[in-house]
Amino acid sequence: MHSPSDPAPEDALADQRWLGTDVPSLLPMAWLEIERHKWIESEKAKRDVGQAAVADWLKRFWWRFCRWRRIEHVEGVHRWYEFSHEDFAKVLRPILENDRLVLVILELMKTDRRRVINDLEVIEWARDAGVPMERVLEILGEIHINVARLDPPVEWVRRADSSFSSRTLDS
Repeated sequence: MHSPSDPAPEDALADQRWLGTDVPSLLPMAWLEIERHKWIESEKAKRDVGQAAVADWLKRFWWRFCRWRRIEHVEGVHRWYEFSHEDFAKVLRPILENDRLVLVILELMKTDRRRVINDLEVIEWARDAGVPMERVLEILGEIHINVARLDPPVEWVRRADSSFSSRTLDS
């Protein structure tokens, strides 16, 4: 079942081209991050760590990476194929209208560069700050950060799992 923000199969071609331009997938960018991580980890270990670095990156950084891309998408900073074209720049109008609560929530979600805080943390902040909860929930619904819970490509996971299995058997 598709969520409202997931591109439906029949919309896939339409989503691949948008406003006359190709819409990039976040997968090539993720792979570049994996390659960078693999290089750094290999340098630290003074040997090629291979697919173990892929498994490590997927485990430690995949969800964070997807959530950051979601924030870019709804802010209108960067359009990503994996997220619905209806969601692109979804919060841009409130930002341009200087809707302070939208700005505060987005900045709060991005405060910790290592992760994007989740809806519950925003709700707890709003409760403690005495912010109108109805509006907070409306904004969180627009951002819909949980759409960023994408699964990594199966072939990446398989390669990482096989690397992990062969390492444990060799040990």
